[in-house]
Amino acid sequence: MDLNSPSSQDTWDSFCESRVEYLTALAITVAQGVTRQDTSHPAFCGCIDWHSCVHGLYALLTVSRLTDDPQWAEIAESRLEPGGLEQELLAIQREEVNQELPYGFAWFLKLAQERERWSGKNDLEPLATEIAKRLEAWIFSLSAEKIVYHASHRAYGNLSWALLNLWEWVQFRKDEERAKKLTQFAKEQILPLDLTVPASLDNLTDEFFPASLQRTRALLAMLPKEERNEWLEAFFREGVILQPVEHPSSPHSAGLNFSRSWGLWDLYRHTSQVTYRDQYVNHIVTHIESPQYWRDDYKKCSHWVAQFGIYAIALSMDEPSNDSSRVL
Repeated sequence: MDLNSPSSQDTWDSFCESRVEYLTALAITVAQGVTRQDTSHPAFCGCIDWHSCVHGLYALLTVSRLTDDPQWAEIAESRLEPGGLEQELLAIQREEVNQELPYGFAWFLKLAQERERWSGKNDLEPLATEIAKRLEAWIFSLSAEKIVYHASHRAYGNLSWALLNLWEWVQFRKDEERAKKLTQFAKEQILPLDLTVPASLDNLTDEFFPASLQRTRALLAMLPKEERNEWLEAFFREGVILQPVEHPSSPHSAGLNFSRSWGLWDLYRHTSQVTYRDQYVNHIVTHIESPQYWRDDYKKCSHWVAQFGIYAIALSMDEPSNDSSRVL
């Protein structure tokens, strides 16, 4: 895609017309994984591992909401039975799922919020409360050296992903005290890392998270408006141009186009610069058109990558929150 092309609006319009089709195709793949019995986990036993099943359930609920097709939510709900959830809570309390800290736990908070916000069901809250407590303890236990390490991490240990999802959860719960505490952490520990986590870091393509864009998403969400805009203008003075990964070098790389698009959309939403919207579309469409990297290989890609794509598309279909809705 030529980012300077006058057909940018046409490309965007075409993408918008195709979003439901894309979501449905991705949901078919997700449903095939969620309904499997790949592990011994009581509820989250599909998709090869705990965290992929968690974001698989999030993805199916989201697709049902955005497409008005109840079949995907019905599949998700079939996994969220009371007995299984009780056993999952016990497993977390017994520290049997600690390998999901921070990555999988952050995804669970997204699942819990999606389900309660749109269906009114709060039976995931006991799990979410326990997970949020453990995620918060992990964040505030990090030394200065570990903060730098995890802020730069481009896979499961990424700090910005954990921080953003915990902050969104406490915002949703209207927990003003914890929201302020997390925002202060972002200001004091994440904001000063411009040189440590530069935008150029996201040119690396050997993992599934763009560390700089993840940090960007957290700061754009958490900082007060004036501080956010001041930082945004300074940090992205030169802008960001990323080309989609057309031939991922590893299974993890197959998630990068979608996870990059999360940050590119947030940049567009906060700057209104069409170049970010174009890159967002380009990353998603390029990957959708290469199903071998999200649909065709269960072990490597299809048990998890499609969920990333659903989250990416949902960002441009959901109305952004107003600053006035924040507890801060």
